Amino acid sequence: MSAPLAAWRVFGIGSPFGEDRVGWAAARLLAAQFSLPGVCVEALDRPGVDLVARMQGARAVWLLDAVRSGAVPGALHRLDVARLTGTGSQVRSTHGFGVLDALALAQALGAMPGEVIVWGIEIGGAGRPRGSGRVLQRAIGRLAERVAQEIRARACA
Repeated sequence: MSAPLAAWRVFGIGSPFGEDRVGWAAARLLAAQFSLPGVCVEALDRPGVDLVARMQGARAVWLLDAVRSGAVPGALHRLDVARLTGTGSQVRSTHGFGVLDALALAQALGAMPGEVIVWGIEIGGAGRPRGSGRVLQRAIGRLAERVAQEIRARACA
């Protein structure tokens, strides 16, 4: 049986600055364009340790964030939390105490939700190619659509 929708949360992680806001933008688009009754969708400004508290009590959590792994800007990554919270991850947060740190802390405290799905949008950087803003806008739309599909599939299961 699937989890009740009220126990599902989506957090767009980031900041209001530059490309780091792609997680926010995806969360806001998800909330505005897709009907997901009972799903809590929020944009969080570099939540750090607060992310652990915000995940408490949830059965499933989707985290949407900007990532840099060396892939082409706009690439979507669906990340394995077990791999991310272990050592040697190649995907790093753009935040000081980032998502990986918060997930590791939640795991250490026994406060991890039953399921955590991390989606990243690859961002460029200082030397980003011309037109990457349009590429990221398309990626934001694709990500919002994929997360909506995942949530709906679980609701119908």
